[in-house]
Amino acid sequence: MDKFSNQPLDRFIKITEATEILGYAHYRSINMLIEKDILTSYKLPHVVRRRVLLSEVLKLKESGEDDPNTSEPSKKRGRGRPRKFG
Repeated sequence: MDKFSNQPLDRFIKITEATEILGYAHYRSINMLIEKDILTSYKLPHVVRRRVLLSEVLKLKESGEDDPNTSEPSKKRGRGRPRKFG
């Protein structure tokens, strides 16, 4: 986090940098946040990959809503054979 604290907040960062800041193991978690409209992605000219704003990522980290699985109700299932019908 030290390398991000002294830079201006309104800059575009890579998805992998957002992954590092939020503490995820894989970039797909950030893509899930983008799909659920928790984060906004931007397409920049002459850049192939999408970017996100650092200020949005830091705000998300401070609010604690960065877990993509929190919006879904958690159903605790026991161990064993999976059911065929939900």
